[in-house]
Amino acid sequence: MNSLIRIDEAKENDDNFMKSIVETKGSNLPANIEEVINIFEFTDFKAKAWKILANKMSKLDEQADLYQSALRSGQQWGIASLYAQKRMGEITQDMPHGSRTNNKYKTASFPMGKNAILKEKGITLHQYNDAEQMAKHPEILESVIENAQKRDEIPTKTAVLGRISFDNHRKRNEKAKEKSEKKQANEKTQAVKDYYDVIKGFKSGINNAIVSAKYGDFSPEGKNFLIKKHNEIKNLMIELEELI
Repeated sequence: MNSLIRIDEAKENDDNFMKSIVETKGSNLPANIEEVINIFEFTDFKAKAWKILANKMSKLDEQADLYQSALRSGQQWGIASLYAQKRMGEITQDMPHGSRTNNKYKTASFPMGKNAILKEKGITLHQYNDAEQMAKHPEILESVIENAQKRDEIPTKTAVLGRISFDNHRKRNEKAKEKSEKKQANEKTQAVKDYYDVIKGFKSGINNAIVSAKYGDFSPEGKNFLIKKHNEIKNLMIELEELI
C-alpha cells in the first residue's frame, strides 16, 4: 500500500486507488509534477461528482441510504483530492523561480521557471499558491479532514485555506500584541530610570535652593507658592510609595 501509485491504476479500481491515498495520507503519491497534477484532477473530479450526487440524494427522504453512501464516497475522494493538492504544493514550493538578468545592451532574458512550467501544464499561480499553503500547514489540513468527518461533511480546499488564513491572522495579532507589550515594558522601565534621575537632580536642586534661601535669595511673597507646590509633590510621592 505504501508503494507509489500511478494515475493509470485508477482506471482499474477507483476505490482501491482512492483508499491507498487516504490511508497513507498521500505519502505514496509520486514526486513527478505531471503525474500528481493528473491524480489531483482525477480525484477532484470524483469528489465533486459524489458531492453533487450526495446533495441530490439529501433532498429525497426515501434515498437516505444512497445519500449516506454518496456522502462517504464524497468524503473519501475529497480527502484524496486534498492530499493530492498538498503533494502538488510540496513539489512546486521547491521549484526554482525564473530570474531576470540584464546584459550591457539592457535587453532582458527570462529563464523558464516555476510560473512558465506550471502554466504550460495548466496550473495557475493561484492554484499552486493554494497548494503550497496546504503543504506548509499539514496540521491544519488534518484538522479540517477530522472535523469534516465528525460533522458528516465533505472536506474542501476552501475550508483548509480559510483555517490557514484565520491561523495566520491570529499569529499576526499575537505577534503585534507581544511587540506592543514589549514596547510598553521598555517604556515603563525607562520611566523608572528617568524617575531615579529626577530624584537625584531634585535632591541636588533642593540643597542648592536651601543655600540660596540662607542668603535671602527667595522673596517672602514666594513662600506660599513653594508650600503649595511642595504639598503637590509630597502627595504624588505618597501615591507612588503606596503603589510600589
